[in-house]
Amino acid sequence: MKDEISIKDLVFLLLRRIWWIIGAAVIFGLGAFLISDYMIPNKYQSNVSMYVRNKEGQEQQGINNNDLSVSKSLVSTYIVILNNDAVMDQVGERLLEQHTPEELSGYFSVKNGRIANESLKSAFSMAAVNNTEVLKITATTTNAALSAELCNIMADVAPEVLIRVVGAGSVEKIGEAKIYDAPVSPNVMKNTAIGVLAGVLLAGLVIFLIDFFDNTVRNTEDLRKRFNKPILAEIRSIGSKAKKKMRGTDADRKTRLLFGNADIPFFAVEAYKSFRTALSFAISPCDSHIVALTSANPGEGKSVTAANLAVALSQTDKKVLLIDADLRKPVQHKCFRLSNKAGLTNVITGEKPLDKALNRNVAGNLDILTSGTIPPNPSELLSSRQMQELLQKLQDQYDMILIDCAPINVVSDVAGLSREIAGVVMVVHYGTTTFPALEEASNRLELANCNVLGYAVNEISSRHGSSYYSSDKYQDKYQYEYRYAEDTQRPEKKPENDREKEGSTC
Repeated sequence: MKDEISIKDLVFLLLRRIWWIIGAAVIFGLGAFLISDYMIPNKYQSNVSMYVRNKEGQEQQGINNNDLSVSKSLVSTYIVILNNDAVMDQVGERLLEQHTPEELSGYFSVKNGRIANESLKSAFSMAAVNNTEVLKITATTTNAALSAELCNIMADVAPEVLIRVVGAGSVEKIGEAKIYDAPVSPNVMKNTAIGVLAGVLLAGLVIFLIDFFDNTVRNTEDLRKRFNKPILAEIRSIGSKAKKKMRGTDADRKTRLLFGNADIPFFAVEAYKSFRTALSFAISPCDSHIVALTSANPGEGKSVTAANLAVALSQTDKKVLLIDADLRKPVQHKCFRLSNKAGLTNVITGEKPLDKALNRNVAGNLDILTSGTIPPNPSELLSSRQMQELLQKLQDQYDMILIDCAPINVVSDVAGLSREIAGVVMVVHYGTTTFPALEEASNRLELANCNVLGYAVNEISSRHGSSYYSSDKYQDKYQYEYRYAEDTQRPEKKPENDREKEGSTC
């Protein structure tokens, strides 16, 4: 988890899942609209006002401040009295004189031919108007005429009851209650707005909860601090726009990222150039110039990262060799469209000489040694004396050797190479690789005495990558000047019958 979260981090977090927020807002808003408009019955309101006097028959000119204060206090008393069951009984009886129980059952709870007092009480609301001696009685039902009728009945019943109970003062009805055909509820627009807001808030809460419990790598600084190792590369995802320009399957698109691709984004080229520079500095103190690339688990992009890095290194004046040592699921021959009839395993076992197995000058100064025949004992082959002798021989022929190894948390093949290599580069898939998986991988490498040179984080979200030249206009402007096609040679295509037909990707 992060030690501290900035407002910028929160904004990026929400923007990454902006469609979640928009979708929740639309769904909740539409739901609130449909429920309000079609499921909640309309309610109509009517009201009548009554003036409260301190003294019965009090003349207007004889009113003083004391009388007004007493009248205001009487309003509160009258409200309590009018909400009494005895008053509600009278209102109910008056109402039943004008309607049958069956007619009223659609609006109130009717039992044994009588309207339940609680049902009537819920239809009334009473209050003083602006803290004055005017009492306002409001009735709300699903029938506009019934609401007005209730107000008038209460206004007729109230004077007699209040004078009899209180024994002082009087009330006078101010006009008759009117029928208002415009419903007071539900407020469709208000409910829809509340639904939209609720959707946004709920989506935001879900996003924050997911992020809180998310243990995948989403911040390279957290990765660096946690393992105290440098970040050698931050490779952004090429994005959907660039992918659309590339025809074919996902496997084809990944292959075309390697070289000879006019549509490759500028930032992708620069990311691998920065990677090769950082790697050169990382191994400069080491005697060996052999580097293994692995990942914690399968599907995290180690092979395509190794292939792209090898191409980037070959653009310099260095002689580079890429060895596919993932002897269980080799893919480099598919990335570069090479034959895999002879490769690393065939050289180690003595079936083929090295010169016959090497694919020379595949891209510039890049040679590739494919995996060869898949053996039953990969770990034993990679840790064998023959493998050590082969690497020692190859060191004299190449300036840099990259070894694509199997995922460390699946098998420990890379451990058998620890004595000959300068170190290991851990490839991390942004938003997929978890910190617990990296912890396990680090422990395995430590037990094998493997030096971790650093981390290469690939498929970083564009919102988290560098903003320099990240916009589409800069990509379009500079991709014609900086492309692999100008620095490398397209590999010579092998005959169709020599290529592997399988559909695995890097």
